[in-house]
Amino acid sequence: MGIKMVSKHFDFNEKDISEGKYSAWKLIQPLWYTVSIYDGLDVYNQDLKNFSDAQRKILALFWYDSEVCNGGHDQFFSNSTGIVWKDAIECMQMIGAHKYAENFQKAVDMFGGSIPFDRDERNDALEKLYENEEFDGFNQIDEFYYGEEDINQLMNDYVKLHASDFVIKGDYLYTEF
Repeated sequence: MGIKMVSKHFDFNEKDISEGKYSAWKLIQPLWYTVSIYDGLDVYNQDLKNFSDAQRKILALFWYDSEVCNGGHDQFFSNSTGIVWKDAIECMQMIGAHKYAENFQKAVDMFGGSIPFDRDERNDALEKLYENEEFDGFNQIDEFYYGEEDINQLMNDYVKLHASDFVIKGDYLYTEF
């Protein structure tokens, strides 16, 4: 059987969102396969032009969370997902996850306060970090992230309070199994 991409109609209205009918994850599904994180910053920005800033940031935080939970910050930075780093940290602030943002800022600071959006440049910068004998990886930052409160609940609470930013009606790519 396998996975195939299909067009799916989404209709998320403000009333249902504010009543908690949809999780934050469900609400960013139209963006998940529409927005490319693989083709550089210009394509990423172009793909997001029809979505709200809040949708953009929630999408980024889901990418961040999925990568960090799968392989830590090293995986997040080395993969294409690292392109969303700035949106992810801004989302943490936006949803009130200030401890998360402070923790992630420690990783950003290791790169000198900014992380390249280009994957090759980001991997070169990551390699330089690992060449520094004082660098012990992202272990403490990873451990903090794994041990904190559930960031998904903070995203769910945020979307209910800001329902108008997540209204979507239209056809978008979706995977079918």
